[in-house]
Amino acid sequence: MKLLLWVSLALIPLLTTAPLSTGERCTSPPDAENGYLTETYTDAFGQSMTYYLHIPCDEQDQRSYPLVLLLHGGGERGQSSTSPEQNRSTLVGDPYVQQWTSAEVQDQWPSFIVVPQLMDSQQWVNVPSAQGSYHMSQQPARPLLLAKEIVEALQRTYPDIDPGRLYITGISIGGYGVWDAIERWPDFFAAAAPVSGGGDPSGAIRLTHLPIWAFQGANDGDPPASASRAMIQAIRAFGGHPLHTQFPQAGHDIWLQVYTSRAFLSWLFAQKSPPDRYRLPAQWITLFHNPDTPLKKYVLIFLLFFLALWLLCLTRGTRKPYRR
Repeated sequence: MKLLLWVSLALIPLLTTAPLSTGERCTSPPDAENGYLTETYTDAFGQSMTYYLHIPCDEQDQRSYPLVLLLHGGGERGQSSTSPEQNRSTLVGDPYVQQWTSAEVQDQWPSFIVVPQLMDSQQWVNVPSAQGSYHMSQQPARPLLLAKEIVEALQRTYPDIDPGRLYITGISIGGYGVWDAIERWPDFFAAAAPVSGGGDPSGAIRLTHLPIWAFQGANDGDPPASASRAMIQAIRAFGGHPLHTQFPQAGHDIWLQVYTSRAFLSWLFAQKSPPDRYRLPAQWITLFHNPDTPLKKYVLIFLLFFLALWLLCLTRGTRKPYRR
């Protein structure tokens, strides 16, 4: 009897301090309307960005979850002249944003969904939306950098976000944002899905290792369908294997066709970043493929020096000892 009493007392701390299950944690507060919490991120310089966050709920209580960063199009920007509630409704109420929190997605692939919101005339990439291919500037647009910092902040807040399953997708000007983000930070995301966007083909060498599935309508003119094709052709020319789907009779608005595709969702959530120790940094790849890189000749000299040193040691090691 005494033994049972001591065992019962020993189990009390475990029962009272046990972490909440995923389902319990996701009992959403009142402002988690339509599946999203409204949050604000402020960077070290005092610049802020509103974003909407879906926290996964599932009864399996998984140890880690993927995260999807969704970059919206130009029509879902917030406006300074309207209320925060109206701005939220403009974005969160859109069917393609709602799709990511639907049972169709979350029951099969429970995941964090992050949807930052631009304001007024802001863009993910500072180029005209109808331009197509462009030359990437040295620094990212501030909203795009803030979106990446939001993901990094969420990883610190929610340790159950899997750092090897960070995905990025976006539509229209958000499609531009996807291409720009993965060219600037090619090792940050596990997979990317730009929809109706364009990028900088000159940076395609950085993307040969990254799983990418790009989508565009054949009759799209804003940007032209050639923008996606140019990126895909450039990546393939460097040995990459991106996927590309062009809808034959479609124009610009193809995102619901994409985001409701089970084939696409299955592909996206199956992707996982390889361990860093098995992957050559994208910066190194760029160094050896770009003839204009100033340090290239010095790196080659450095490698040749060590090759010569290795050969010298090899020959000395195989030389027969001198005998009198």
